[in-house]
Amino acid sequence: MNTSKLSTKDVERKLNSFDYKKLEKPGKNKGDRGQLLENALGIKNSSDLVDLIDGELKTFTVGESIAVTQIKHCLDEIIESSVSYKNSKIGKKLKQTIYIGFDRANNFMGAATFNEKKFPTHYEHLEEDFNYISDKIRLAFKQKDELHTINGPNKLLQIRTKASKVKGSYPPLIFRGHQLKNKYMAFYLRASFGKSIVDDK
Repeated sequence: MNTSKLSTKDVERKLNSFDYKKLEKPGKNKGDRGQLLENALGIKNSSDLVDLIDGELKTFTVGESIAVTQIKHCLDEIIESSVSYKNSKIGKKLKQTIYIGFDRANNFMGAATFNEKKFPTHYEHLEEDFNYISDKIRLAFKQKDELHTINGPNKLLQIRTKASKVKGSYPPLIFRGHQLKNKYMAFYLRASFGKSIVDDK
């Protein structure tokens, strides 16, 4: 465990007194706002699975989906290991998450911390959606099909394309020699979830 990291309670305390108006407007890169907020809160940028000692921090724009992680990082555990939701990278990443919403003009709209104790139904739905999508990924690989946008039955979690060009073209999503998509894909929380956080405030 990285003891230099902050806990979710540390961050919640900081957020209660944080002046969001001082936060710089992010650039075109969708990850800019999260990094700007992390720097302002004293959270070190790292390649670790989660940002905090005991959870994750996610900023989002209300009306847009929330990126969770690239599928390429999860294919081995989904296809080869048939990992359970709780032991998956998605499950570990979303186990306890502080969601912070902004509008398109970068105005703070609301924040909430989600964990299984506070929101058990949310986590049941996440698990059901993850299992449904994982089954579809395994089937596509087995039948040598191509993946497409897939929404979980609870319309909470989805997979869809998330890609940037490298030297003028998109790198394909390949696993064990089979091309699952002509560009990278990622897990997302759908836009309706972020909107629900703000609407409940």
